[in-house]
Amino acid sequence: MKDFIKTTVLGALLATAGSAAFAETELRLSVETPPGHVRNLAAERWAEAISEASGGEMTVEVFPAAQLYKSADAIRALASGALDMSIQANVTMSQFEPNLSFSILPLFFGRTAEEANAILNGPIADEMGEMLSKKGINVPGAAFLFAPQHTAFTTETAVDSYDDLAGLKLATPPSPVVVAVLKEMGGSPQAARRSEIPLLLSQGQIDGMGGVTELTIIGGKLWESGIKNVFADNAGWGFYMPVVSQATMDKLSEDQQAIIRDTWAEVGQWAAAHAAEEMASARETLAANGVTVVDADPEMVAEKRTALIELQDKIVADGGMDADFIGRVTEALDGSM
Repeated sequence: MKDFIKTTVLGALLATAGSAAFAETELRLSVETPPGHVRNLAAERWAEAISEASGGEMTVEVFPAAQLYKSADAIRALASGALDMSIQANVTMSQFEPNLSFSILPLFFGRTAEEANAILNGPIADEMGEMLSKKGINVPGAAFLFAPQHTAFTTETAVDSYDDLAGLKLATPPSPVVVAVLKEMGGSPQAARRSEIPLLLSQGQIDGMGGVTELTIIGGKLWESGIKNVFADNAGWGFYMPVVSQATMDKLSEDQQAIIRDTWAEVGQWAAAHAAEEMASARETLAANGVTVVDADPEMVAEKRTALIELQDKIVADGGMDADFIGRVTEALDGSM
């Protein structure tokens, strides 16, 4: 009997030890957007792919809807090593690396998806990774293009021209550049965390949102919070970046680091395609939910772009951006890189 007990206890201990070794690396991934958003879907796919590729040795728990961290708090946690992984919007990341707001500067007004993607898959992307690495954040793969950014998404007041922006309180991503550009357009921007916006809208504390995309509205079903109108002027592009704490990467083996990178390569491509598919049906989805879209007059947008380009150097300087870097972005857009 004693031998049987010893054998049973030993077997249990070995099984426990084996289980611990099998799932010895547990990672946490935080996003602010609600379930169903392309960022959340990408996060879930990435977690599943990492677990599968590692044979279960690495597990990733996804925390959606700001359950773990809100907006910029997640980036601070990444930099400090308190959080392992995230997928973050460039405008949110720009609070810590201002240059990441380049895609919402006037130079990006009216640019096509092809032009924006060329930037995200060229030398500029390498520079973005280097900038963040200095802040303790690793970028394990290419960003994916989300959608064109528009100037106004409103509740009661429909916007048909830039003149209609006067006095409108618009919640924006927490980016100094977004705030500066909207101020120059005549609006009253208020930087807000993504998770706070439904309540601000439903309570009437803001008139709408600015500097976001049609997919932002669809992903959060923000018509339920009062969004009824869109002023679509293609005022830049938003993109999402995969980010991992450098402290976390340093703890992983080379094989594990490769799994992080390789799995994102596939997931990032899927996310880009999914976002493009959603954009193709975005107008139909918005209309079905009572949201009216007004496309800005192209000549009016061109005039506004010209006026803002004259102020771009000031926006860049005030936003703490590197003028030389913005120059290289401009050259890349013009086909010089």
